[in-house]
Amino acid sequence: TLDRTMLARTELTHERQLGLRAEFTRFLAAAGIAAPHAIEFRAMRAGGANAFALPSGTIVLTDELVFLAADDREIVAVLAHECGHVAHRHALRAVLQNSAVFVVLALVTGDASSATAFSGALPAFLLQNRFSREFEREADTYAVDTLRRGGLDPAHLATMLERLTKGHGATDSKALNYLSTHPPTPERIEAI
Repeated sequence: TLDRTMLARTELTHERQLGLRAEFTRFLAAAGIAAPHAIEFRAMRAGGANAFALPSGTIVLTDELVFLAADDREIVAVLAHECGHVAHRHALRAVLQNSAVFVVLALVTGDASSATAFSGALPAFLLQNRFSREFEREADTYAVDTLRRGGLDPAHLATMLERLTKGHGATDSKALNYLSTHPPTPERIEAI
């Protein structure tokens, strides 16, 4: 469904995809992570650089993020962050938390169309969901620990966060940062 609505076929060469997968696999082995993570490459139909983890554990990496990175270690750092979301089951928890709201609403109102509408909107939710601040901090902490174990400097994640912020034209408004579900980027970079 995501491929039909929001994502498009990757423009990365097969060799580039294989190279990034191989580099990530080497990193996981160095970090002592045995469970393989499936990586899917896609282009965004609209929007900027992105990476996200699906409830299945699959990590989707967009061409735009690959093109934005100045160094493949930055891509690995983003993948390590997404592994944190997978390890803590953030996508599944977010889907369950949000679907529970719709189930309760349907039970209280007797309107099953609310739950049906949610299931139809699920692909967009997965792509656009901004995890809670707690989830983002957990994924950042996981990434930092994993990057260190794998022999990579966590600064690669901080650098990529800065580049992503500039690429998305983020604002420094304290009010908007407070309302955002992500912790403010400067706060995340300092923690990293």
